[in-house]
Amino acid sequence: ERIAPTNYFRSYFPTVESTSKLISIEVQRMGEKIAVDVLRGTDGNRNTFSRSTQKLFEPPYFREWFELTDIDLYDRLNGATEIEDAVFAELITNVADKLVTLTDKIERTYELLCAQALHTGVISLNANTDIDYKRKSTSIVDPGSYWATSGVDPFAHFQAGGDFLRQVGKMGGVVINATLGATAMANLKKNDVFLARQNLFNMKLDNVSIPQMGETGASYQGTISAGDYMVRIFSYPQFYDHPDTGVSTPYMHPKQVIMTPEKPHFKMAFAAVPQLLNPGSTPVKGAYKFGEFRDEWNGVHKMDVKSAGLPVLTAVDQVYTFKAVSGSL
Repeated sequence: ERIAPTNYFRSYFPTVESTSKLISIEVQRMGEKIAVDVLRGTDGNRNTFSRSTQKLFEPPYFREWFELTDIDLYDRLNGATEIEDAVFAELITNVADKLVTLTDKIERTYELLCAQALHTGVISLNANTDIDYKRKSTSIVDPGSYWATSGVDPFAHFQAGGDFLRQVGKMGGVVINATLGATAMANLKKNDVFLARQNLFNMKLDNVSIPQMGETGASYQGTISAGDYMVRIFSYPQFYDHPDTGVSTPYMHPKQVIMTPEKPHFKMAFAAVPQLLNPGSTPVKGAYKFGEFRDEWNGVHKMDVKSAGLPVLTAVDQVYTFKAVSGSL
């Protein structure tokens, strides 16, 4: 049974593709300055614009492959004097299924990289290499008071996150998506301040409902208000098999909360994968590139999937993470 990968965190990162090996991102913080009136007949206020900060990243490279010659139908088809349509169709279906399985493996890794960017701003890759987007320390917060403690106000924590996204992240609207880890969600639903406010029938500030599973794998839990902000609550009960231990591991840390604008300015950038070019040709761009190779010497026919993608926090201040449960992370 093949389980399709989920893409909740990935959905915050729209895809962009390039034909270069490196990913180029330009960032310029404009702030929210206002114009000052001047006397008529004067030159007015001169404006200068600093150069955008350009950052180049080399994305991780993924390549997964399998041998067609390991498939029984391959020998049966190539050894026949005439091609049987049913056998050929079955082989094509088998190959397509395997290619989808390999693509799913890479997609799960991209989902994990997006989760790392939203949790800490640091993407950990193989061979002990990291990509650090250098998020502000004020965007990764331990408030020191936790929801399992009586009297702790979770709405104040959500409002603090909303203030950061509005004032520092320059969020345009008031709608925020908040993703809660499993333990954080359980503690929120038992928090006495949270429960007390649900009894305000004549002043409906919240709309917490039965969980609804979405297409991305996240579960919508309802909407609450926190100060001037409307916060949509999600949980993400999805897992991947850890490559070193094989242990089923959640994408979302159980003790943390991740807050972002409804539509943050992030990108899932794909660079060109290694490929041979003929004179005058240009690299083929795309999230995935499929190929095949016939090794006559060793009698092997291979097919592979290549990809070189990286989630980029273009607006690095449009994510706020805080700890809602006591104990180490």
